Amino acid sequence: MDRPHSGQLLARLERPTTPTPTTLAVLSDVHLATDAAGTWKVFHRTERHLQAAVSGVNDRQIDGVVVAGDLSRDGTPEQFDRFDELAEFDPPMVAVPGNHDLPTAFDDHRSASIASFEERYTPGGLPFRIRFGGLEVIGLNSHAAAPDAPAKTWDGQVSAEQLMWLDETLADSDVDATIVTVHHNLPATGDLYERYRAELPVGGTVPGFSNPEPLVELLASYDVPLVVTGHLHFPAIERTGGVRELTVPAVSSFPHSMLLLEIDARGTVVRSVPLTDGDGMVESIAHGYEKDRVLLSAAQQATFPLVDELESAHDAERDPQPTDRVDHS
Repeated sequence: MDRPHSGQLLARLERPTTPTPTTLAVLSDVHLATDAAGTWKVFHRTERHLQAAVSGVNDRQIDGVVVAGDLSRDGTPEQFDRFDELAEFDPPMVAVPGNHDLPTAFDDHRSASIASFEERYTPGGLPFRIRFGGLEVIGLNSHAAAPDAPAKTWDGQVSAEQLMWLDETLADSDVDATIVTVHHNLPATGDLYERYRAELPVGGTVPGFSNPEPLVELLASYDVPLVVTGHLHFPAIERTGGVRELTVPAVSSFPHSMLLLEIDARGTVVRSVPLTDGDGMVESIAHGYEKDRVLLSAAQQATFPLVDELESAHDAERDPQPTDRVDHS
């Protein structure tokens, strides 16, 4: 059997850390479609890309799988049923909802309920906490829908009740070995989208958080080492108010990737693993070359690794040299 693709180095981070080596697979924006084709999300290939992610996980030693939202094209029960048929991951899987997964007031079709999503993909409901190996994963719901009312916007928000729960949960956690996952992005990643406008044909706006400040302040107060988001489809690592955010590339659209987070006592290594071959990438670019987020994905990938905080330590291990050199300048 061929050795699984090790992936492209996206980042090396000082935190999170755990004395128990743990590997986490993170996916986002699958947008699984059962009756659609084309567009920049390449709907007619979404089943194939999800199957590739399942194979990529099951061929490796993975402790857990996290899906950072938008499992479905537009939240119908049939799409979630098909997702469940295909998502035969060997390790346990959890997910948070994306803006396409729960009911909205502008839907013209039957949508799966919040309770159904919680029953299928969370350990006991939203928000949740779960342990994979030495790592604690906290999941938040940023969809604006309530059990008795569909959302009137795709903008994200985190309720006051969730913030209270998060405060209590972080106070009881080993924060260095904790990540928080939520679908919508923190402001700095949206700013990255804006910064590319001067160089690329990037237009329009992206639904973001309507109330990011309380969440960012709470995460910063506990010095949470990493927040994992989806939504924008392109890979990124940014800081908002001292909070580091890792944005996961999409399964559905270019670059059709999942991330592996390899976490141990030295830090976290993040690798991007492709879910299609060269022909699949070309097809995807042909469908999406006019879409801003496809362009942003290509631009971000051209600068991998996005962050390397372990570079100095790695170089020292590879080429140890005396440090007591005399400067004669």
